[in-house]
This record gives sequence, structure tokens and C-alpha cells, in this order.
Amino acid sequence: MLDVVHEYLDKVLSLYTQGDYFSDLKEAKDNYFSITGKLDEDKDEFESRMNSFNDWYVFQYRQKDGSKVIEEYIRNHDVEEELAQALLNVNHSLFEFTKTTFGKQVVLSDILHDEKVVLKKDHPTISLVKGDIFIGRVIKYKGENYLLRGICTLPQSVKSTLKKQSKKMRKLNNFDEELTFLLQLEALKTKAMHYSHIDPAKIFIF
Repeated sequence: MLDVVHEYLDKVLSLYTQGDYFSDLKEAKDNYFSITGKLDEDKDEFESRMNSFNDWYVFQYRQKDGSKVIEEYIRNHDVEEELAQALLNVNHSLFEFTKTTFGKQVVLSDILHDEKVVLKKDHPTISLVKGDIFIGRVIKYKGENYLLRGICTLPQSVKSTLKKQSKKMRKLNNFDEELTFLLQLEALKTKAMHYSHIDPAKIFIF
């Protein structure tokens, strides 16, 4: 099923990154990297950062008319209702890879929303290990959870700080504040990469 989801996302990206939409894409990219920090193409994490941008562009960037890209796509194309609802309700959050069960299911802790997320059995391999803290997006489709491609890992050494800040954000119960917080974390990660000689605890300050 993840292939089906990615197939639709690839269709959306193909449509909304060319022609009349190209200028919007450029503006969105400039906006995203001005917030999260620029990363050179030769950096190991450049591909994952671009995947994170693609997910942000599709699911959260607001076009000039105020609509999101995914909303406009669904409005103008024949998307099966259950898939459409899944695409409109992607969970963007701060996660921890807590364990793999005996049944080989990956279990994530949704730190920001204080929930447990179990990925579908036989979910495609993800490039994470137990204890990894990361920003990502999970989509629930046909009762199963799938992790999308855009992932931004964060230093494990600041886990307690991130959990405390997430608790504060959770009390606000505000989607826009959550997005601002998650983009701020991406920016701090970029800063930590540029200043790798500095203890991350001195960078991840709120």
C-alpha cells in the first residue's frame, strides 16, 4: 500500500513542479530553506532534506489562494475517498524509533502527540535504528501506518530537552504552532551540522 501512496505523491510532485506551478515551487523552496537552513548538495543528508521539503510542499505549503497542494490535487482529480482522507490527514510529528516487535513490526513513539504508532507488518525497510529521534510524517491508510520518505534525524543527546518542549507544545493544541516548532527543529539540526564541534545541547535551546 505504501507504493500506492508514493505513486500518488509522485504524481502530485510531477504536476506541481512544472509549467505554471514552477514559480510557486521556487518560492516555496526559498521559503523552506530560509526557515530550516541551507544544506550543500554534497552533504550526506541532502537527499533526505529534499524529501522533507517535498512532503512539506505537498502537505503543508499554502499556495497564493490559501489552499494546500494536496487539497487542490484531490479537488481536481479522481482520488479514492479513503486514500484522499489519508492524504489530507498525514501526521507530521517528532518520533522516536522505540523497538521492533517479535512480529517484525516497527514501533514508534510519537513524542509530540504522546502516542504509540505501529507501522504495518513488513513495512519497507527504513534507515533508522532503535533510539533514533526524527521528524517525519506517518500516513494511515486502510487501517495501517506508513512512514513517508521525508525524515530528519536529530541528536539523541537532546532527547530529554525535545520531550520537555514537546510537552509544552502539546498543551497549546495548535496545529500551526506545531508546524513552526517542527520546522524550528529542522533549522536547529542544520545549525548543529554546521557547528559540529559544539555540543548539541548548546544549540537546541528554546
